Amino acid sequence: MVLTFVDDAWVSGLLPLTYTLRPQECRVGILTLEQKWNLLWRRQATHLAVNSRLIPNENLLQAAELLVQGCGLRQGGLDLLWKPQAEPIEWNEWEGEAEFLTHPEDIFLKNGSQIRKDVVWLLESGGEWALPTWSQRVNPDPHTVVYGPDQVFVHPSSVVRAAVLDASEGPIWIGDSAEIMPGSMLKGPVSIGEHSIVKMSAKIYGDTTVGPYCKVGGEVSNSVIHSYSNKGHDGFMGNSVMGRWCNWGADTNNSNLKNNYEQVKLWDIAAGKFRNTGLTFCGLIMGDHSKCGINTMFNTGTVVGVGANIFGSGFVRQFIPSFAWGGAQGMETFRFDKFAQTAEKVMHRRGLEFSHEERSVLHRIYEETAAHRTWENK
Repeated sequence: MVLTFVDDAWVSGLLPLTYTLRPQECRVGILTLEQKWNLLWRRQATHLAVNSRLIPNENLLQAAELLVQGCGLRQGGLDLLWKPQAEPIEWNEWEGEAEFLTHPEDIFLKNGSQIRKDVVWLLESGGEWALPTWSQRVNPDPHTVVYGPDQVFVHPSSVVRAAVLDASEGPIWIGDSAEIMPGSMLKGPVSIGEHSIVKMSAKIYGDTTVGPYCKVGGEVSNSVIHSYSNKGHDGFMGNSVMGRWCNWGADTNNSNLKNNYEQVKLWDIAAGKFRNTGLTFCGLIMGDHSKCGINTMFNTGTVVGVGANIFGSGFVRQFIPSFAWGGAQGMETFRFDKFAQTAEKVMHRRGLEFSHEERSVLHRIYEETAAHRTWENK
């Protein structure tokens, strides 16, 4: 392995996402952190160990190339990267820029700038990533209106019909076999992942990433949707992060701004208490395999764990534990056997297997999060 990703003590700050994802598997911009590092380090033959929460940049890469074996870079007591051929590591203090994913909201906060950087890196890398601009596209759809065609990058296999693509304030990246249906409006910076569908009349605002194999409709602003998740109908998602294998029912909405304009607090799962984000706009954080029924209402700054199933009228609580079943009228436990049956069906619909390994990981999370389901202790 040319690259090794190493977790530090701050990984738990990214819960509930890191129940099922390692930090380098989190998507911010077009790519996951792991994809970024692999893209940028692929021409190097030397082994590099990287903090799994670290976001790459050009200066760090140049410094890493100059490191000799057994040396590393550290900043403020945090290990950044090192060449681990000798022990102990000789550490050098890095005085340049070092960005980390520390909390879930960092993903949507950094997403716009990361889309811009990813576009540059992907185009420079060549190969399958070197997508043609709209103006270079063979037989572009004559009914699609494009602003800033040189900043609209469309895979030759994708389908775009009668849409509005506005890249005047940031690039738009449309991946392999994606489909942008008629009436859709995208305002960059926006990334649409491979095999994803933007449904008719959707409104996708800037700083938004839709991961691979997703379906998205309605209104989405400054949000990141990881792979195999659906928000297929009308409703608003803003300043939010959705994990994998999630589904929003029709007309589901999240609030991203408090009525009194105060700063938003998020439930910190690791600390077991609310944490002030310092943000005026902050919506929903949803872990893998969680779902909600039609007309669900999420309050400002809501955290949903893994494998939850939410339904019913009224605003649900701001922290919904993993494997919760219910809504504002009350919660009970989503029994693991029932959850597993649903997960198996959902994955089978996409031609994938709910593996024994994944089942074991989720069952471990089910047991570890039992204390959060306070009704079980009554």
